[in-house]
Amino acid sequence: MSGHSRLALTGLLAFCLLIRLAFVLQVPAHDPFYADGMDYSRVAAGIAEGRGFYPPEMKPLIVYRAPGYPFALAGIYRLFGIGNFTAVRIVQCVLATSTGLLLFEIGATLAGVSAGLVALAFYAVHPFFIYHCATVAPEVLFTFFVVATYLSLFRFFADRRLREILSTGLTMGLAAVVKGTVLLTLPAAALTILFLLRHRWKRAFAAVLLLGIASFGVIAPIPLWVYHRWHEFSLILDGSGLNFWIGNSDVSARLFRAKTATEFQNIQKQLWMETLPGFDKEIETLGPAKRDAFYFELGKEQFRKNPRRSFWMMTERFKIFWRPWVHPKAYGQGQVILSALATVPLFLFGFFQLLRRAAQQQPDALFLLLSIVPITLLTGMIFNTEIRWRIPLIDTLLIIYAASALTAFATRGKRKMGASQI
Repeated sequence: MSGHSRLALTGLLAFCLLIRLAFVLQVPAHDPFYADGMDYSRVAAGIAEGRGFYPPEMKPLIVYRAPGYPFALAGIYRLFGIGNFTAVRIVQCVLATSTGLLLFEIGATLAGVSAGLVALAFYAVHPFFIYHCATVAPEVLFTFFVVATYLSLFRFFADRRLREILSTGLTMGLAAVVKGTVLLTLPAAALTILFLLRHRWKRAFAAVLLLGIASFGVIAPIPLWVYHRWHEFSLILDGSGLNFWIGNSDVSARLFRAKTATEFQNIQKQLWMETLPGFDKEIETLGPAKRDAFYFELGKEQFRKNPRRSFWMMTERFKIFWRPWVHPKAYGQGQVILSALATVPLFLFGFFQLLRRAAQQQPDALFLLLSIVPITLLTGMIFNTEIRWRIPLIDTLLIIYAASALTAFATRGKRKMGASQI
């Protein structure tokens, strides 16, 4: 890397950090800035105080949440004090900037240093990645581990060293401990590896096996803890049953028909009041697996009552999942405009370059295309969904492809101008 490139990288990282700090420091110190933030904080406080992860006296609970973010939060609380949301936000700003550095590395690996710098610039100003630095929520930590997973996987595609597969599995496991949705990319990674090494099948199967062992090795303490406490099996604590029920509930249907921001917020409050069946004495003693099963039954009952409405909601969720701007009634018109300005060009250039690389049979493009299908079908249509389920997994790579396409266009433009001057 040249001196100018190093200077540009340093400047972009500094800008990435400063713009996030400027945003989060104007948020009220006591406000978690996220509906589930106080739940995460309560669990983290219990860990920091030495009472353990979900002690029996901690109730009522709507759902058991994955341990990755509460444990990270507890670490911050031990250092800076319980409930210190300002410290949490500053740490998240630093971590988010580190994610930008990883995105630069991926862009540089795929398409050169210039593409890496453009990818970092895209990420630095993306409203979603700035906004979630202020939330007491797992998005920043999850995105970091997801991008670290992609970096290791793409390095394997480039040099085919098994140590990169080991690194991929470990970071994928860590991401799953934060939010289980990353496991939807595991079959895509396995299929891509098998395609890439199709002429060396022994090495291909060894790589897939190593990927599975490494990722599930990291996750293993969760089902062991669940079995030890409740004598039931749950691979990850993802609250999928609750999200399935919410996604098929009467109140959720009303959210799609809300006409004003005030109406939308009131319905959201009512939606959470509707989860009170989880506080019933019969339910609150259940473990994660049985509680998920309970909520799945509620969701299936709603589906059977009105299948037409459920299918209509699926199509609405699909639109929300792929809409290249945030929900206007949830975020406000200003955020809608900012997110559209960031995401519409990203989609146009990103998908163009993705399809171009797929036509060239590039393994990274094959991996993303294979990942998009289960991520869209399972999280984007069946469950209660928001764009935050899509952006860390898919948009991070679209940023890189958009940067790659723009860099290629700029290079061609310079060549044409140079040729015309000769």
